[in-house]
Amino acid sequence: MNGIWKFIVHRSSFIVVFALACAKAPQPPPVVQRVVSLAPNVTEIIAAAGCRGKIVGTDDFSDYPEAVKALPKVGGVEPDVEKIAALRPDLVVASASNMHPNLQRALAAVHLPLLVLQTDRVAAIAPAIERVGRALRCPSAGFAVSTMTSTLERERRTRARAPRVLFVVWTDPLYVAGRETFAGDLITLTGARNAAEAKGWPQYPLEAFAAHPPDLLLYPDRSVRSRAVDLLLHRARAKATAVAVDEDIFTRPGPRVTEAAAELNRILDLWERSH
Repeated sequence: MNGIWKFIVHRSSFIVVFALACAKAPQPPPVVQRVVSLAPNVTEIIAAAGCRGKIVGTDDFSDYPEAVKALPKVGGVEPDVEKIAALRPDLVVASASNMHPNLQRALAAVHLPLLVLQTDRVAAIAPAIERVGRALRCPSAGFAVSTMTSTLERERRTRARAPRVLFVVWTDPLYVAGRETFAGDLITLTGARNAAEAKGWPQYPLEAFAAHPPDLLLYPDRSVRSRAVDLLLHRARAKATAVAVDEDIFTRPGPRVTEAAAELNRILDLWERSH
């Protein structure tokens, strides 16, 4: 009887422990199949990670890769939450740098999960791709990160005569890319110096521009017209080599940062040979 009782107690304990273990076993997160992207660089990050096919809608400005142009659009800086909900996404992905302050609350009201990516610096792009890869189970995230990282390192330069570069995002009033920004990081990576001493995207005094004009003035090719740049230089009575750059790759912190670095190196090399 003693042995039988011990066997029963042992077996009962095993069943209880096994049942508790099963009850506490973590359930795997649901697989994300439908995604809405709310920023062009976020769309490019998702595509580069290998999950373009999961994107069912984007913001109004996402246009790369080519296939996303045909997807439903849900608005700009303040997206239409009703349009987002109508697409039945498993996840909405946004960029912290341009996310509307009411977005999280609005999505929570319709029970839609939100993933927010930090993408305001060159160094933040690789972690953002990795995070998307984990959240969406994207097959190419690791490859995209390693390829981008190694290509960027090949574009890193040290220049004996580092030109002063100013990236102008608007001319009147004058707004520029300062230190600790995506564009500022590109300037530093390619061996130049950022002519703007301030951090972020400040309004830049015309007097400071006139007193210390840059060697090179870069401006986005669609938002800023060459005529506006000419007027800026005329107002400041300053001389600088002005070059229009591809707005998409120079203002979108995403996997095409490698193209921006290569293009900036080409511009800087040409400037060096002519001075």
